[in-house]
Amino acid sequence: MEVRKVMKVKTQSEDEYFYLLNRELIAKQRAYLDQVRKNKESLLQQKLHWMKCPKCGYQLEEHELSGVMIDQCDSCKGVYLDKGEIDLLISAQKPESFLKKLKVFFAKDPTSRVI
Repeated sequence: MEVRKVMKVKTQSEDEYFYLLNRELIAKQRAYLDQVRKNKESLLQQKLHWMKCPKCGYQLEEHELSGVMIDQCDSCKGVYLDKGEIDLLISAQKPESFLKKLKVFFAKDPTSRVI
């Protein structure tokens, strides 16, 4: 009789141990899969919005103007500068030359642009 009681107690302990071990492994796997899913969503969002005009959503085209890459929307003609480019313009000795070139850039016919 005593052997059966001891075996039953051992079995319950082992079952509880493996139950807790499996629960911990499942929690780790769930956390890993959640992180993978989050990374995929982040990449998808970046792909959807990469080089899109914040105003109208059309594609932006890069143009070089006085050594600075500007992004211009073909639809609304908006001009956008990336982080650091405005600082580059401000620190330039003659920033007005860039603005003059930008004015000429917009004044010209888009088909005959020479930068």
